[in-house]
Amino acid sequence: MKPIKDMLLKMREELVRDIARRSKATAVSGVSDIGDILDSVSEERTRELDMILTDREKQKLKQIDDALDRIEEGTYGLCEECGIKIPRARLRVVPFAKYCVECKEVIEREEKYTREEPEEAVKKVPMAEAEE
Repeated sequence: MKPIKDMLLKMREELVRDIARRSKATAVSGVSDIGDILDSVSEERTRELDMILTDREKQKLKQIDDALDRIEEGTYGLCEECGIKIPRARLRVVPFAKYCVECKEVIEREEKYTREEPEEAVKKVPMAEAEE
């Protein structure tokens, strides 16, 4: 368990450093000379991308912290859905995994169906049928 905990702590440290570096770079780029409209659009796009990446990094940081908590609680390595042991090979690849592969696949399939666009869920009736 110690090697995985050390790996999680190292991942966490690198992630915190990356988030801080990106936040600092975004703040510095916000204070620039006024350029043409293309420069402004490009800078705005870069800021948006940085915010998206930072949000993903923060989400990953939370997953790492949750995994470290599970190690302390003694529940690390157990699938939170079915309770079976998550294979060590999976934990080496995804050390913050909360689910076994089978349960993760089911969860992802369910998420895919719940994210369906509302317009797709509504049956479109041709005008001739609607008037009857």
